Amino acid sequence: MSYESIVVAKLLKTADVSPERIDEIIGGDISREYRVYYIKKSNGGRRVICEPSPDLKKLQRALLPLVKAAKICEPFATAYEEKCSVKSNAERHIKSGHILHMDIKDFFGSVSRELFENAYSDRLGGGDIALVWKLVSLNGGLPIGAPTSPFIANRVMCGIDKRLGKLSLFVKYTRYADDMIFSSRFWLKGSLSGRVAAVVGRAGFKINQKKTYFMSGRREVTGIIITDKRELSVGTAYKKNLKKDIYNLLKKNTGKKDVVRGKFAHLKHIEPGYAEIIKQKYLAIDAIGFFK
Repeated sequence: MSYESIVVAKLLKTADVSPERIDEIIGGDISREYRVYYIKKSNGGRRVICEPSPDLKKLQRALLPLVKAAKICEPFATAYEEKCSVKSNAERHIKSGHILHMDIKDFFGSVSRELFENAYSDRLGGGDIALVWKLVSLNGGLPIGAPTSPFIANRVMCGIDKRLGKLSLFVKYTRYADDMIFSSRFWLKGSLSGRVAAVVGRAGFKINQKKTYFMSGRREVTGIIITDKRELSVGTAYKKNLKKDIYNLLKKNTGKKDVVRGKFAHLKHIEPGYAEIIKQKYLAIDAIGFFK
């Protein structure tokens, strides 16, 4: 086993995987190191999850410092990174009255080796590019399920994010994973979507036309509603269903505590004031320490 870069060799050695096993992974069919399964999407479709084997996942995690060392384009990239969230993404557009939402089709799977090389060529030699790409890719793209995929995707998008951020002085742009949001205080021209498609198309990405839409009045950014008062909200339906779930859990002992607690944590993150109101309303019947 030999590596062109001492850096990569050291990273792989920190993964607690035997040299023989590393050789087996690098020299073999990488697809055999993945378990493929499907989960239901909210729109009724299916999302393909490719879960790496325990040893491959260890190698991918060992590569994370190297992967994260490449630059991202702040403030455009708002997913996966430290201090990033759906809330921080929505806050960037809170003063804008008009929004264009666009979605990149098969985002992770469309990240090519060429894009990877462009993002990491200043940090990795040719031999290391090939080695690392093999360890982090599947079928020519990034697999959904590998711990490295989100961070690589953010970094290969850096040049694209810069170009999209400069499309207009009057338009704000952010990208939460594959969701691209453009907003302005002024009316957005219909031609903007075509200009965006052209920019991402030159990099090999395609737009999901079914998820391209303009919004004025009621605006929603990555699941967060921007109200007329320029405040963030999870929405009336979310709060109504959550109160029902909390009541059933505390009063009737039905429902999954962790699931309901996760929903409440999301409300608390987006609307802390309303979360406190709910807490005070149901605190008297909380015999299971739900609000602790």
